[in-house]
Amino acid sequence: MSVTDLRASEVGVMNVLLYITSNIIHVYAIYIFLDSFLGRSKLSGIIKHLTYTAYFFISTVGWLISGEPMLNIALNIISPLLISLQYENYIMKKLFGAVSSCAVCMFTDWAAVTLAGENIISESGLLQGITVLILSSLFRHYICNRSELPFHSKYSWFLIFTAAGTILIGLLTVDDSSEHASLIVLVLLCINFLNFYIYNLEQTQWETRYRLKIIETLNGYYKDQLTVMSESQEKMRFLRHDFRKHLNKLRELSCYCSNKPLQDYLCQLEGAITESKEFSRTGNNDIDCLMNYELTLASEAGAEISYKAEIPSVLNISSFDITIILGNLMDNAVYALKNTSERILNVSMIYSKGIIRIDIENTFDPDFRRTYDGQEHGIGLLSVKNALQKYNGKLSNSRTGSRYRTTVVMYNSSE
Repeated sequence: MSVTDLRASEVGVMNVLLYITSNIIHVYAIYIFLDSFLGRSKLSGIIKHLTYTAYFFISTVGWLISGEPMLNIALNIISPLLISLQYENYIMKKLFGAVSSCAVCMFTDWAAVTLAGENIISESGLLQGITVLILSSLFRHYICNRSELPFHSKYSWFLIFTAAGTILIGLLTVDDSSEHASLIVLVLLCINFLNFYIYNLEQTQWETRYRLKIIETLNGYYKDQLTVMSESQEKMRFLRHDFRKHLNKLRELSCYCSNKPLQDYLCQLEGAITESKEFSRTGNNDIDCLMNYELTLASEAGAEISYKAEIPSVLNISSFDITIILGNLMDNAVYALKNTSERILNVSMIYSKGIIRIDIENTFDPDFRRTYDGQEHGIGLLSVKNALQKYNGKLSNSRTGSRYRTTVVMYNSSE
């Protein structure tokens, strides 16, 4: 074997090794993209990884045997599509992910060749593989939020046809000898990036509408709860008033029979009824009803309560909105109090010059709070912020040690 043949053989082996390395990077990049874009897999971790390993071997063998570009394109569409079937998502989203990932990979490959020129790094696909890996990582970190909401795009077919169309246009127009090849490739690549941007924008808008529907449902529940609490407390006032009169009469009658145990028992019973405390007496039925309910829960949890309310009996804030604002904030405070050993609750509501300021300070367990904050409990605060927007209000919170303070400032009139 001549020296030339030996060098050619070494170059061939180097190309194969570089291609295998680049294909490993490429398959890993597809794994990052599909796993972040499509979410939870129906398969176990080992089997899921085996599907990507099979994809690597099939694409590598296909390139080693034929090296035909059309075969590589077909494998890079069919294989991700088959892999995507393991994910719990809509088939249209799976198809969109498979076709779009193929388009981005293909145009990234061509862009690297046209811009970097023909060399062993670009021809082996190593540069392209690293670029696609960076794009996938950026997609997972900045664009894809792995939402568990059941989003289904109305424009899936349009996005799929757009991605497939760019692949077809690229195959028909891109020529290595063309002086405009790099420009065409970059334009087609940007079209696919725009595809993902449109999809992400639609998903964000849909999730906002979805959460607003949940908020409206929760608001309806709060309104119903306020009505029930108001009726219940009114009935309890009448019952307590009437029952106290009956007890007084029974105690008078017990004096005639000189039954000391019965008299003591009736006195204790009357005391138990009188002990029922009414925390809020502002004259505003909505606030009094809600705060008496929430503060009673805090009292039953063993909290040391400080409550101050200087609120007029009539506000220009709907009972619907005041229930959402106070209800959610007090729910969070009472929930935190129930899960800590030190239970202190300070509530202040002050009205001055057309402005309402609400301060709620409660103790909490920092360790429990960190666990709780990681869960999906933000819908309640989103509901509060949504209600405050009508009154040019602001919500702020702060933590000092084991104390959590929430402050609401809003105008006593809607926009």
